[in-house]
Amino acid sequence: MNPGPKILFYLFGKDFLPITDTLIVGWVSVIIILIGAKYLTTSLTIRPNGKQNVAEFIIEIIYKQIEPMLPGEGWRFLPFIATIFIYVGVGNLIGVVPGVTNPTGDLNTTLGLALVVFVVTQYEGMREYGVWGYIKSFAEPVIFLLPINIIGELAKPISHSFRLFGNIVGGGIIITLIYQAAPFLIPVPLHAWFGIFVGAIQALIFGMVAIAYISVAKS
Repeated sequence: MNPGPKILFYLFGKDFLPITDTLIVGWVSVIIILIGAKYLTTSLTIRPNGKQNVAEFIIEIIYKQIEPMLPGEGWRFLPFIATIFIYVGVGNLIGVVPGVTNPTGDLNTTLGLALVVFVVTQYEGMREYGVWGYIKSFAEPVIFLLPINIIGELAKPISHSFRLFGNIVGGGIIITLIYQAAPFLIPVPLHAWFGIFVGAIQALIFGMVAIAYISVAKS
């Protein structure tokens, strides 16, 4: 396994707007999510049917993660956090398909997601305290902590993105090494572990960290 995206072609000539495998798989993940959402929410009824139960189950799980950390605002943040949870989850799980690269195994993807969370976090902090009030909070409890607090805030998207990227790439490297050392050593359970279980856990962690950052900015 070679960590990082592979350039498949250039959209506008050589060395201009490269299209990578992770970019394509990332867009495929979006299409899968849109089709799945459309299917699960078609013909909604007061008395849920099978597929509606699945949709409500997913939404309820995500809502229950948000509400305790952002009391009274669970429904307000649900669309944003649910999008992150579901996209990262699908991006992690799609790598189980042989020959398909995880879009979350590309630092460009994870950093992009982390920067979106960072922007929303800053917006929510300013919305809660006002622009000047939020800026002043970085100088508390003493003004000497201002540069440290600013550096700590800027480091959040870096740590947020590298955590997901590192775990996904690390899992892929471990599977590759095991294949090379013992190609007949129960590959299916290994794929199930790293591709499904670890992928789901990493999606949960990424989403929970996003909630925590927003909660801290508003507290």
